[in-house]
Amino acid sequence: MTSRRVVGLGLVMADLLVRCSELPGPETDPRVGSVDLRVGGATANVLTGLRRLGHEVSLAGAVGDDQLGRFLLDALAEAGVDTRYVTVARSSSPTCMVLETPTAGVRSPARTLLWHLPEGLEDALVLDRRALDELVAGAGAVHVNGRFPEAAARLCAAARAADRTVSLNIGRGDVAQGADALVRYADVLVVSDEWARARTGLSAPAEACRALAATTGARLVSVTAGAGGSWTAPSRGLPAHTPAVTPTGGVVTTVGAGDAYHAGLLAAHLSGLDLAAAARRGAAEAARHCAAAVSHAPRTATEPKERVA
Repeated sequence: MTSRRVVGLGLVMADLLVRCSELPGPETDPRVGSVDLRVGGATANVLTGLRRLGHEVSLAGAVGDDQLGRFLLDALAEAGVDTRYVTVARSSSPTCMVLETPTAGVRSPARTLLWHLPEGLEDALVLDRRALDELVAGAGAVHVNGRFPEAAARLCAAARAADRTVSLNIGRGDVAQGADALVRYADVLVVSDEWARARTGLSAPAEACRALAATTGARLVSVTAGAGGSWTAPSRGLPAHTPAVTPTGGVVTTVGAGDAYHAGLLAAHLSGLDLAAAARRGAAEAARHCAAAVSHAPRTATEPKERVA
């Protein structure tokens, strides 16, 4: 039986989600409806999603030696994520301000993301041979997304040598640049339609999915397109389209929806469900996430829980 433990290596960051009545402009003062501090970062999001689905999860990564770093570690621990392999670096913690504003005629809000990734933070995570062996031992899968590229490559190589499933998520921008070198390790490859089209040169997500399934060696390839649903294919197989699920009660936020999709898809795949069922599970988890108003972090950053040295 495949182990239900999943090891993730990647970024955990403090997301400040700001819901605003309109996009701010010069000399404007739009009304802010709510402000929510929560755990973010693609790998952390996937792991918390897997934990909610009953998997044991461990995170390797880095946070800063500051109040937000303590907040992140405490919130992850409360969510059931093993953080023994998270390095506390002599730096500030990564943050992202997510500004959500209404979009005319569209149910989902528009998003503007303002990232801050402290210089040198990704160099702080160093996994020696013993740590790699501990992470891989007993794991059913490892999950990476291109952050901490050197450590991620070593973890993927160790997982492949131990015949563990390697799950890779590729989004956009600088994350995609780091993840590109990890494609050859991937058994489960979930990518944005933007990256898939850029990688293959094909304009249609379905054709891009088919090309990736034929050329990457992954057992399962899924190309996600937000409200457009996803296209999923087995190795060298034809892609099948899975429509996005409309959230019950409307969309609260779309931040992290793609990560929730990946968690549902991966959980179903590790449980032995077929491709179509795995994609449907992913779509259902994305919809649940979009409708949920519950943060991963029950406290505010101004009220950190004391940590025991």
